[in-house]
Amino acid sequence: MAKYKVTVYTHNIATATTMNNVFIKLVGENGESKRTWLTSLKGGFYQGTASREFDVVCPSSLGTLVLIELDKQPLPLFPQDAWFPSKVVVTTPEGDTCQFPIYRWIMDKEVHLFREGTAKRLCDETNHLARYSREKEMKTRTELYCWDTYKEGFPGSMKADNPLDLPSEIQFSFTKATQFLFTAATGITELKLKGYSDSKKSWKNIDEISKVFCCNRTVISAGRYSAGIIYMMTLLYGQKILFVFINGSQASDIMSPEKYIYWKGASSSSLCTFTTLGNIFLLDYKNLDGLKANVINRKKQYMAAPLVLLYRTPDDKLVPIAIQLKQKPAKDNPIFLPTDSEYDWLLAKIFVRSADFQEHQLNVHLLRTHLLAEVFAVALLRNMPMVHPLYKVHNTVQHSIT
Repeated sequence: MAKYKVTVYTHNIATATTMNNVFIKLVGENGESKRTWLTSLKGGFYQGTASREFDVVCPSSLGTLVLIELDKQPLPLFPQDAWFPSKVVVTTPEGDTCQFPIYRWIMDKEVHLFREGTAKRLCDETNHLARYSREKEMKTRTELYCWDTYKEGFPGSMKADNPLDLPSEIQFSFTKATQFLFTAATGITELKLKGYSDSKKSWKNIDEISKVFCCNRTVISAGRYSAGIIYMMTLLYGQKILFVFINGSQASDIMSPEKYIYWKGASSSSLCTFTTLGNIFLLDYKNLDGLKANVINRKKQYMAAPLVLLYRTPDDKLVPIAIQLKQKPAKDNPIFLPTDSEYDWLLAKIFVRSADFQEHQLNVHLLRTHLLAEVFAVALLRNMPMVHPLYKVHNTVQHSIT
């Protein structure tokens, strides 16, 4: 008789526990074991427990283990629950250890196949059972992960009507979903208690805006937003911005060289003098030019595509010295300077900050973070089985993040 030691691990996430009966079958190159009930006096498979150990006895050695079959059946009068095992480790009679990574939800009564954890490409598969398992998995994946196009010109995305339609293995965990709901609920509740959630009144002054999130302040938002250095910190920190060094001829497209500019701590100098020294940079939001703003509360919103001239101070800090809210010079497109009235200059910087927010959310955040990442994720999930080396790299990164 050949005795195999089976160790089952349940992942340490919320609701990963199962009280259903779990069954396993070992499949090797020389045969397979009987479908064995993994029963224990310790009860079910609880989240975060170190392991559960069982013995599976076979008449003879199964040879090299290829895969395992797992299924779970509900107890009489008990509902079907969800189980999230992390892995199964099998020690053979010869003393070899085989690991079968799972890391997915098992939510039904069907039999699920899981391969031994060694990474293999299709050309490495020599066993007919391994090839069959691979083909079956790929067929299931192409049915689960289907392409969809939101609108023409958008990157491809996962086909699903709502988040609950996604396969369980790529949905947010219970803990993560709860965190999202709690964060949203606390923010909405705070606005509701302050009377801002349904308010359509205009602000009377700048100081009223600072009271909106008085409980969630940072150094930058604490009241010095009008300061040039603090203002640039809000533009530079937390996202990638491309600055373009400009020369005198390029600067003349934005501001006439003979016009003088002033800023705190420097004497009046012509713009060309500083471009020659390499201290002038351009921040260009041309990607927003021509975009249509939304209508909120039946009122058309405004969106600028500004150009901002930045000066590098002797202590290597960037400060804004000129703002133009539209791309092309025109009579109705004035250039705002620090020497203008306090609120004109502040309003121009607010428009730039709004444009920066739109550029970041639409380009850096939505497109380059979520939409493009989804293209690669769906392509990998559709075309790579769990034993493929690329899938294992993706799975390792995914679980290290979540």
